[in-house]
Amino acid sequence: MDTAVIEAMKKWPNVPAVSGYLSLDQSGHWRHHRAGDANRYPEQPGERITHPGLLAFFNRNYQSDEQGRWFIQNGPQRVYVRLDAAPLIVSLAQDLLHLQDHTGRQVDTIQAWYLSAQGTLYLRTPAGPALLSGRDIAALLDQLRSADQGLDSLDLGQPCHYEGWTLPAYPDACPLTVWSSCVSPARELAYIVLPEPDPT
Repeated sequence: MDTAVIEAMKKWPNVPAVSGYLSLDQSGHWRHHRAGDANRYPEQPGERITHPGLLAFFNRNYQSDEQGRWFIQNGPQRVYVRLDAAPLIVSLAQDLLHLQDHTGRQVDTIQAWYLSAQGTLYLRTPAGPALLSGRDIAALLDQLRSADQGLDSLDLGQPCHYEGWTLPAYPDACPLTVWSSCVSPARELAYIVLPEPDPT
């Protein structure tokens, strides 16, 4: 978190939090909702934010609270973020081996994998729950393996739990769970899709 943000929090500790103005889409893009209605109309994508300085600020000051609400700490004010897919969106880094999240941080450790019935890949990392960007799933089909099988050998129609999955850049084995179609990723991974501030 920025030093200036920390100082602002100390100076004005009781600024009410807000929600509805920011969302994070499934590709890891920050989006602005001018009317503050992101949670009221979750189907509306909002306007993509492209200003480099603003993006860098968001990426440095993005975090979560104990309830699973993710937010930008904007000076003394929390701005809660609507999550269209997951708190973190990860993709292959330039070396095509390591993963990095949408804030630019490298994923150092993978704690678990989750494969949805729709073929999307979620993962748990020390930084928080994440979704693998759809464009990289094909590239990981050959890399993510257990001792005797790969992702393409799994039956998505059969929920199951497997041990011993690794990537070349992440040799520490971790579990992979195939979810049923009724599983809510947000509930399983403990994050809030449409966060609201505490009542004042």
